[in-house]
Amino acid sequence: MTGDEEAVFRRLLSRLPRYGTGRRWDLADPYLRRHAAEHAARVGGDLLGELLSDGEYLVNADPRSVTSALSPFRDVYGGFIQQLLDVYCASVSWHQRVDPRARRQILALDALRLGHRELAASMERLPGGRVLPWHCVWSSATNVSPSAGATMTGHAEAITALTVTEVAGRLVAATGSKDHTVRIWDLTTGRTRHVLLHGSPVTSFASALLDGRPVLVTGSDRVTRWDLSTGRPMGSLSVGSPVRQLVIDDSGLIAMATETFPYVADLRAEAEPPRPVRAAGQRVRFVAVCREGNSRFALAVTEGSYVSAFALPGGELRYRDVLRRNGNAADRITALATRDVDGQCVAVVGHASGACTAFHAHSGLLVHSLLHPAVTEGRRPLGERNEIDSIEIHPSAHGWRAVAGHRDGMLRTWDLGSGGLLREERAHAGRVTDLVTTTVNGRRVLLTASEDDTVRSWDAETGELRDVLAGHTSGVNRVAPALSGTRPVAVTVSKDRTVRTWDLRNRRPARLPGEHPNWVRTLGLHRIDGRLYAVTSCRDASIRVLDAGTGENVGECTDPDGQPLQAADVLTDRGYTWIAAGGEQGRLHLWEYGRPEPRESTDPGPSAVTALAILARDRRWFQVVAGRNDGALTVWYPGTGEELRLLTPPGRGRDAGVSALAVAATPHGTVVLSGAYDGTCRTLLLRDGRPLLLHSHRYETPVKAVAIGSVAGEPVTAAGDESGRITLNRLTDGTVLRTLLAHTGPVRSLAFSRVGHVDALVSGSSDGTVRIWETSTGTQLDRIDLPDYVQTVAHADGVLAIGYGREVSVFTPSSRPAQPEHRAEGSR
Repeated sequence: MTGDEEAVFRRLLSRLPRYGTGRRWDLADPYLRRHAAEHAARVGGDLLGELLSDGEYLVNADPRSVTSALSPFRDVYGGFIQQLLDVYCASVSWHQRVDPRARRQILALDALRLGHRELAASMERLPGGRVLPWHCVWSSATNVSPSAGATMTGHAEAITALTVTEVAGRLVAATGSKDHTVRIWDLTTGRTRHVLLHGSPVTSFASALLDGRPVLVTGSDRVTRWDLSTGRPMGSLSVGSPVRQLVIDDSGLIAMATETFPYVADLRAEAEPPRPVRAAGQRVRFVAVCREGNSRFALAVTEGSYVSAFALPGGELRYRDVLRRNGNAADRITALATRDVDGQCVAVVGHASGACTAFHAHSGLLVHSLLHPAVTEGRRPLGERNEIDSIEIHPSAHGWRAVAGHRDGMLRTWDLGSGGLLREERAHAGRVTDLVTTTVNGRRVLLTASEDDTVRSWDAETGELRDVLAGHTSGVNRVAPALSGTRPVAVTVSKDRTVRTWDLRNRRPARLPGEHPNWVRTLGLHRIDGRLYAVTSCRDASIRVLDAGTGENVGECTDPDGQPLQAADVLTDRGYTWIAAGGEQGRLHLWEYGRPEPRESTDPGPSAVTALAILARDRRWFQVVAGRNDGALTVWYPGTGEELRLLTPPGRGRDAGVSALAVAATPHGTVVLSGAYDGTCRTLLLRDGRPLLLHSHRYETPVKAVAIGSVAGEPVTAAGDESGRITLNRLTDGTVLRTLLAHTGPVRSLAFSRVGHVDALVSGSSDGTVRIWETSTGTQLDRIDLPDYVQTVAHADGVLAIGYGREVSVFTPSSRPAQPEHRAEGSR
């Protein structure tokens, strides 16, 4: 930009309305809000820094224009600007879908999560001196990472494929999505270079150099070649069956896994159609291309767990065999990796049982059976969580190693020389979807991607956790290492439709206790010994008790078998505090607060507990009501020796499962309100252990949230469904009192309470908002925006607790003095 252009741009800035020393960016011309960062970046000098240091600009600017002008890594900026951009980029993908009002709330929250309290306070102040109506007292920060680089958006659906390569000396990533497109991203600028329109969802592709030209090959019912420099198609060939996976070797030979046979094609022979290799078997799941000496060959794995090797390019079969059996059945193969190990091609396959088999790929000769500790020959462990989803083979200082990532989040490392198990650890809270190794500062580093929304980096030699790359808001599907200049980076793609880059040079301490490794499923506020606590569950083995004033983790109740717990509730009665919880395996537990072991447990059956509530039964005993994913409602009377009672029998079909539950004590008995995935909402009266159906409603979409409360002193029920609607019904006869078109996404949580001097209903939704409604009129009183899907809300004693993603935040009304700003040791 010339000096004259800079002068014009500064003149435009000078004409913005002002308040005090700040600019009114909310009143700026839309063009200026969209393009100011681009112009400032072209001017250079201090103008971009001046612009970015204006918090009101970041609140009102178009996020895509801001991110396109930024360096992917914020350490090129100094001091306050770097802090501000850390805050801005913590939830940048969410900023792109919300308005400035919501963006302000999220920026204030993220500033607090990152420890910038003065910045958080400034973000809460609106032009004119007003402040946001709710003030965040403390928040967890599980899903923010100082290693984050750029966040790139554009795909309309989950991203399932990733490769990183160089084009004309620039680092690019190619990503494939279920939205029928491939996008090519410039990783230096974070911008989209090309969008390749595909005829079907993209699940697999590979890149190669063809006569010095970088090309991308995608597969569906056709194999299509694309010029990565221009984004233009170079031709396509028909395949006889939809392609599941394809790989390319350095000579341009392509091997494809299809729903029928494996196919072979040659990039350089455009006129020759892909050839099926029928002798290798049908319903192929995985393929790999290998080389040993001067021999080129491919491996194919079928759904029947046959492994075949055939020559390239001719397709002549070398061998075909089942590598491992459990009794009379083949141990299904679920993952494949190959590697040149000291001049020989070694393959390792993972099985559904959790075992691995290492074999010589060229001959099929067995090297080792690498057994899961729970696996014995001829016996399959119960369940499917042992299944291996990813494998990596890498060298170490003491030979070669194989690393397997399991569906239950376990990571196991074997020595390929001896076949011995070197290490096992629960690396993730969800399944391990991808494994790769790279080198950082001379050390080999293992990267693991997971359904728990994170990527973690490990010292491959020692197994030490180096860093947790947190920021995706849904499962991470793929991770790829690369070098951006001299900076080692990781590129990740996720079901949240974003592409992210991460700086691998950073190291951070191990995760602190109290952080939630999975999405927060249930959250309640309870007064124990005179102090308010938040009690949470997140589908791991622990129920956490957090001080509602500080966020400090003051205690945990743990499943004795280490099984995931999905729902919890608390009862304080006659000086005792009881915590009840139900788990994924169907068991129910009861703890006395302060004691680590359950006081009592029971097993109503293998169906998972999806919702749970505890309340007093009479002066001596209490009862636990549990909803299950088979649709049954059961009631348990701990301490009495009475058998569990079935309130409603199991339903039929997947949609019959109980999705929400609320209970309340009335003079006539216990009222149980349940919602189901099939849209059914039932109100039962439990009297003398016998259920009486008061009324039932059927909604058009699944009921995800229910609550029992009052409107103008009259007892009512509330049901929130998948459409975002909330329905209020009279408790006694089920009459519909009011319907609120409350949210733009599914309603996930409801809580009746009193906010100020008003009877209110608090609702949380997958649209990322918590809204507060006056129950007598249906008027929306307040709205709080969060940077993730809201799963659960609770309100008590003027305190509002929100569980969203893997985070918990606690708010108080800004109209009253906030609680002292002391932080828990584990918060940031």
